[in-house]
Amino acid sequence: MKTVTDAERVLGQIERGECRVGPDAAREIAARHEAAYGAAWPADHAWTDAVNALTTAGDSQ
Repeated sequence: MKTVTDAERVLGQIERGECRVGPDAAREIAARHEAAYGAAWPADHAWTDAVNALTTAGDSQ
């Protein structure tokens, strides 16, 4: 029996569609969490602005 590393196992799960990764998946998870539990930072949009700046910074390069 071949020993499978954690990295190989996780990459296989991603390839099979068993779990999602990336900014779109993260945004969907965050939206579900916010709908269920409320906003983590309701009065502070600086966090959202910082995350958006980081995720869109790579798009222009």
